[in-house]
Amino acid sequence: MRLYAVAVKILPLLLGSLCSLATLQAAPEMDWPKDLAPATKTLLERSLKAADQHPQVPYKTGAEAPEDGMDCSGAVTYLLGLAGVTPPRSSADMHKWLAKTTTFIVVPADARDIDHPVYEKLRPGDLVFWAHADGRVSHVQLYLGLEKSDRRPVMIGASEGRSYRGRKRSGFGIVDFNVPKPGSETRIVGFGPVPLK
Repeated sequence: MRLYAVAVKILPLLLGSLCSLATLQAAPEMDWPKDLAPATKTLLERSLKAADQHPQVPYKTGAEAPEDGMDCSGAVTYLLGLAGVTPPRSSADMHKWLAKTTTFIVVPADARDIDHPVYEKLRPGDLVFWAHADGRVSHVQLYLGLEKSDRRPVMIGASEGRSYRGRKRSGFGIVDFNVPKPGSETRIVGFGPVPLK
């Protein structure tokens, strides 16, 4: 009887773990522009490899290492570190840091659809920033570009509640790139390339 009680408690946990492992998949093959700078391509390749190597890193505020968990700016800090870049730690400070460059693109408030002309300037390797209605920058991700299979735009970082191809994800990994619709509490406020050596 005792063995049965233990099995009843453990079996759902084991099945849940197996289901989680079954949904893991290799990083997608990307369709990058031919004129992508070598340093940017290296950053993107290392980011995809990191997604493969660390498929179950949980979302954790204030953390920036695969073994501890990651928040959004922690994930970007980790990814940029793979390319030898040390950005400011918070998403707001990263935004200020990147907004000083001449290549930073400010996204107009009415750019609430992927077909808005401003997004024609978005390139693989750009950091993308989201802000609340009050203008406070609250989120950052690394834009990966278009998947080769169906040209779907994707990004990498850490977040809670985003999805990839219809499956909800939490923590570090690759997710669909979506532009917040009108009425959303957040919007994309800017993007730009990371200063790489």
